[in-house]
Amino acid sequence: LLLEAHERGGGKSYAVRMKAALLCLQYPGIKCMIIRKTFPELTENHINPMCELLKCYHPDKNERIALYNDSKKNITFFNGSRILFRYCDHEKDAERFQGTEVDVLFIDEATHQSEEKMKKLTACVRGVNDFPKRVYFTCNPGNEGHQWVKRLFIDRKYNEGENPDDYVI
Repeated sequence: LLLEAHERGGGKSYAVRMKAALLCLQYPGIKCMIIRKTFPELTENHINPMCELLKCYHPDKNERIALYNDSKKNITFFNGSRILFRYCDHEKDAERFQGTEVDVLFIDEATHQSEEKMKKLTACVRGVNDFPKRVYFTCNPGNEGHQWVKRLFIDRKYNEGENPDDYVI
């Protein structure tokens, strides 16, 4: 799924946070991962707002919906679901995801990622549970990933081995 806006501030990051939180609350034991290009962007756009939304730091445990672990950079819900927060700035950063398995991947500002990085990141969407695996991209026009996003979602031109049914707007 592609969420696109032609201007900043269109609510894409908010939609990512809400979708991830609602999925985790509804489906016990799933694992979501939110990726931005840099860690400061991830902190400002997702970690801090998500912790406020879920009252992760509230001193009264009865009001907490989930717990944030700063060393692991993840939020754990009381039903066992988790949201991982990761960044991917360089090609070598994408190598860190080898072996990671998630049910749902959110790449916020996907056009900030090259097609090669995107392929490595989306390879993390796998696992043995019955939850239907999915990937969500948000983006604005421009940047290094503009061409692959346009090819897949606007021009609808697919390379050999790419299934058109895998790409929904």
